[in-house]
Amino acid sequence: MSTFYKHVKTGTELIDQINRTEVPSDGMAMWHLGQESMVFKRGGLIVYIDPYLSNSIDEMYGGAPRSFPTPVEPNQVTNADYVFITHEHADHLDPVSIKGIAEGSPGARFVVPAPFKQNLTDLGISPERMILAYAAEPIKAEGLEVTPVACMHEQFEQDEKGHHKFLGYVFDWDGLVLYHAGDTVIFPELIEQLKPLRIEVACLPINGHDFRRNNQNLAGNMTFREAADLTEEIGADLVVPMHYDLFAFNTDNPAYFVDYLHRAYPDQPFKMFVPGERMLHLSSRL
Repeated sequence: MSTFYKHVKTGTELIDQINRTEVPSDGMAMWHLGQESMVFKRGGLIVYIDPYLSNSIDEMYGGAPRSFPTPVEPNQVTNADYVFITHEHADHLDPVSIKGIAEGSPGARFVVPAPFKQNLTDLGISPERMILAYAAEPIKAEGLEVTPVACMHEQFEQDEKGHHKFLGYVFDWDGLVLYHAGDTVIFPELIEQLKPLRIEVACLPINGHDFRRNNQNLAGNMTFREAADLTEEIGADLVVPMHYDLFAFNTDNPAYFVDYLHRAYPDQPFKMFVPGERMLHLSSRL
């Protein structure tokens, strides 16, 4: 039997909660849907990032069942204004989720790294609904400015035109600055790019990288220590760990992240979400 934590909404009730949530002028509402799937609401806009709301990987390839059911089905997402995709891996650019959201939210626009324009075209997303993202080239959209940041999912990958395939996104949302890292390891240039942006909320992967996963062709991410260290380096007020919970074969214990934070950076606020949970973040900088 599928179970969810007490008081956490699912399905259409979750969508209704997102719609009804009133966000103060100095705040942002956040929901974590598992893996790196997140929803943000501010200034009347609702943004989804890397929605993996199906079980398509296991259904297509086997061996990758979800550790918990999706908090919301793709076709129940009727409120998306923007959907941001960080890269083409199926737990980030999920065909089932993209098609369902495109149908359920006919006004939604999809932001995708430029090398994967064809992926969205193949899913029936029209050019008018696409925004192609290029590293370090800001995107100006309604109510927010977004800076794509090149990622190393163990290494840089670029297409034949030199466009980066792995991106994170820095949202300057009327002065509240949010960073969703996508999949990446830590590297000096990343710190140099992020420091001047005055990031307030950082959403970072913590599942790490190691010999076993590399040997299975599973590209790695920051370790829990590296994610905590990056948070300190860029001066983020709040860190949200991601990418540790959905697949048993590619995870890490989030308690290690919490323990390291308490020992190395005891004054660093963090938020551990359960699937579908809502949080209201009030800015200390606005």
